[in-house]
Amino acid sequence: MTDQFTRNTEFINRLKNILEAQIGNEYFGVTELANEVGISRSSLHRKVHAFNGNSTSQFIREFRLQKAMELLLKGEETVSEIAYQVGFSSPTYFNTCFKEYYGYPPGEAKLRADKMPMESVTIPADGVNKLKYIAIGKLRFTKKWAIILLIGIGIIVSWTTLYYLGINKGVKVASTPNLEIENSIAVLPFKNWSGDPSLEYRSDGMTNAVLTRLSFVENLRVVPFTSVLKYKFSDKDAPSIAKELGVQYILQGSLELSGDKVKFTLDLIDGPSNTLLSSEDYMGAWQEDIFVMQAKVVEDLIGQLNIDVNSNELIAIERVPTQNKEAYNIWLKAKHQALKYTEAGMVNAIPLYQEAIGLDSNFVEPYVDLAQLYLLGGASWGFYTENEAWEISKDLLLKAIEIDDSYSKAKAVLNDGLYLYEWDFETMEQNYQTNSDISITYCLMTGRHDEALARNEYLNSENPASVFLITSKALALYFLNRNEEALKLLDSSDNLYSDHIMYLRIASRVYFYMNEYDRSYVLLKKFLQNYSERPPTVLWILATCEYKKGNIEIANDYLAQIENNYQEGASGSPAWFTALFFASIGDHEQAFKWLQKSYDRHEVEMIWLREEPPLKPLRSDPRYVELYNKVGFPMPPHPN
Repeated sequence: MTDQFTRNTEFINRLKNILEAQIGNEYFGVTELANEVGISRSSLHRKVHAFNGNSTSQFIREFRLQKAMELLLKGEETVSEIAYQVGFSSPTYFNTCFKEYYGYPPGEAKLRADKMPMESVTIPADGVNKLKYIAIGKLRFTKKWAIILLIGIGIIVSWTTLYYLGINKGVKVASTPNLEIENSIAVLPFKNWSGDPSLEYRSDGMTNAVLTRLSFVENLRVVPFTSVLKYKFSDKDAPSIAKELGVQYILQGSLELSGDKVKFTLDLIDGPSNTLLSSEDYMGAWQEDIFVMQAKVVEDLIGQLNIDVNSNELIAIERVPTQNKEAYNIWLKAKHQALKYTEAGMVNAIPLYQEAIGLDSNFVEPYVDLAQLYLLGGASWGFYTENEAWEISKDLLLKAIEIDDSYSKAKAVLNDGLYLYEWDFETMEQNYQTNSDISITYCLMTGRHDEALARNEYLNSENPASVFLITSKALALYFLNRNEEALKLLDSSDNLYSDHIMYLRIASRVYFYMNEYDRSYVLLKKFLQNYSERPPTVLWILATCEYKKGNIEIANDYLAQIENNYQEGASGSPAWFTALFFASIGDHEQAFKWLQKSYDRHEVEMIWLREEPPLKPLRSDPRYVELYNKVGFPMPPHPN
């Protein structure tokens, strides 16, 4: 044996000695073992995984099960007594684990042992004997199996590699992931098995928290929460989801609650092959242990996937956003509402975000999330006046930066707000490539269509199911005169996202630009059927489609709604979209009239002036050039 093999064996034996001393302590887990050994959890995972192909949690569980087998073979105590003696929290859980590991319930262990030759029931002292032992325990020990077993043992010994073999009905179990494939993972929404639908926000919140902490690992590509949310109630299998999202690994799980006690059961799956890599349980008190549990999940995952993390990444993974668990709970409820992207969701989210801030004024996440909500509500949806939306958002973001200057998301959202609401092109030019959430949109608005597509392709490789990336790619393809590709992309996405409010709003606009009025109209009708919101960005396309079909009265009704929004001082750029309506039907004088109104009111959509397709016939008019220069674009007007 090599020196490295000897050292690894000595290390594993040391772990077993520690576990032996703590065998009856059900709370002695990965963290406690790592502390005893004096190394990090991720380092412990790598060492254990290199030795036997399993995670540390599995190593601990299987050690307990092996000790349980020793006691069961003695036949002096009941199954329930032995379950507690070897550190299981309940006999039921022990029975489940035992049966999964050995293939039969613990009550049959002594009976089966009495029917086997003595040498076949020797308690394993090392991995090779354990392999033999488990094989005998799970399979009928026929001559055929004996030959196969001996050949397998010979191969294992010759390579001096020790593996644990596990069998799970219905799902293949693998010892190691394919490390040659790019590290990428999708964390599917955890199932709420609490029996209380009102606690859905907790399972979603835990999903988002794990996903966010994973995203701090530079060497791991993580699909954003908004892109996995559609799989919450999906019955698609792992290979299908992995293919759609373009990932190697799938993490799925469930949440169970009993009072304040919470249990998460998480399965890591190799997506393409539908291979179960690990199954872990995390238990604790929601109020006291939730952040520790989140960090444990992430550290276990990066250990199982053999991903190296640096000290800064580890600090971010283990960051505790707030010491006030009630504030955290309220914040999760707020996010759950805000992610609906509806007026009702936003209205419900605002007081919850404010309550979370009130409970912990140093909790930065609610500040930034609330600011983003106001930015979106004031820019696109017309829920709040632009002045109100920007004033509130700016104050929240500056406060968040004051609390935690290292929280980069606050700075990125502030940069975006300065551009959207103050037309601050100078700041955006300096930051759009490195510190902005709307860099693709900015490139489209300023005529950098190739760069927009390149940025989209790069981000799409990380998040192929993003509604924004799908629609912005279609828009970029349109601007690059690649309509056939844009149509193909939207055609393949319409059925998948026909119930997504943001997709319906943006995709209908792209169809309209490509003169696909009927297809645009179909999506807008779905929007009207499914949602009560009536933003100007939707109404102007409906009005134009009806006008082009000869339904002038209906078109005028939609137009009147937009003009009424303008008269009431509503946001959502009603003057701008009124101008687009008139430009689209060829009334250029009315278009310029409303463009001037849009400029005078400093509407957000004016930053589309350079590239907006319906305004193309107006670009040579001196009035257009004058408005363009006043807005402050950093480049000359569009050449054509």
